[in-house]
Amino acid sequence: KTIAAAGAEASGASESRSHAMAATDSATKLAAGLSLVVSAAALGAVVATVALRAPSPRRRRRDEDLWEDDVDRFRRQMSPGSVQQQHGAANNMQRQCSVDTTAGREFVYGMGFSMAEAKALAESGHVEARTKSPAEVLENLQRGNTRFWTGAAMRPEKSAFERRALISKQFPSVAILGCADSRVPTEIIFDQALGDMFTVRVAGNCLDTTTTASLQYSVHVLKVKVLVILGHEGCGAVKACQQSDEALAREPRELTALLTGLKSHLSMETLGTISDPKAKDREAVNQNVKRQVEKLTEDPSIMSKVRNGELIVVGAFYEISSGIVDFFHEVLADGGDCSPAQPRVERKPSHGVSTGYIV
Repeated sequence: KTIAAAGAEASGASESRSHAMAATDSATKLAAGLSLVVSAAALGAVVATVALRAPSPRRRRRDEDLWEDDVDRFRRQMSPGSVQQQHGAANNMQRQCSVDTTAGREFVYGMGFSMAEAKALAESGHVEARTKSPAEVLENLQRGNTRFWTGAAMRPEKSAFERRALISKQFPSVAILGCADSRVPTEIIFDQALGDMFTVRVAGNCLDTTTTASLQYSVHVLKVKVLVILGHEGCGAVKACQQSDEALAREPRELTALLTGLKSHLSMETLGTISDPKAKDREAVNQNVKRQVEKLTEDPSIMSKVRNGELIVVGAFYEISSGIVDFFHEVLADGGDCSPAQPRVERKPSHGVSTGYIV
């Protein structure tokens, strides 16, 4: 019996060890499986991170298109007789650059990797901008707005090289006095790029010391070719200024001064005869724009450039609902000082401008 009991006890211990080993083995396998799952999850996270950071095919195509545009623009600038070749730095850049067609794609070595090259590009762009006439600049502005409201905007983006070129100088062709309204981003509605427009924005697009000085700077220092006073549909400042004088007096002092000044530009009698709200809104905005344009004609330095054909001063109305900008009330003046023997000859409004203001 003792021997049998000992055998049974040994057998039970062996079975217990077997169960313990089986349990340990299962635990080991479970831990390995969990480790594998965790590793797979970690690997998935890494892959996901890489995928997020990697440019999408669409982004790669866009970057390639921008690069090809840079190459094409660079080659045009380097072509014989181009403006770029008028500058020694640009010629030096041409000598330093070479073309590689590896993998079927052209690559210009040295392009955009030094400030000397960026300055050369800026100088060529500056000279090109100066060669455009005011009429050409205005037409480009009109074309840009047409692209915007027809849904064909190019949304021009400057490359890193072109942005670097803008560090050294700016050469906008257009100056715009627009409203601070968030719905009227001037560069977008005219489909213009960085550096194309000198923009001054203030509630009610009105002239005061600061805005007038800014426009004078754009005309005399930056040499813009077109100066636009831009009003817009649903202007809150123009609408607010039509309140009674008592209501305006209850506003903060600075706001009261602004609205009172705007109100002085409007014909309340004329506006009182208009029953249609939308027509009344447009008439009020246009009256304000016209008055700002007319105030600019009181500046002799600006008018001298208008008379010499160096500058176009014009009003405009942006219709938010359609996206269309209408140009009107262009300043018209003679071509210089007139003598009694030479009768004054007035210019006609530019193409795409509905009315003129004779000075």
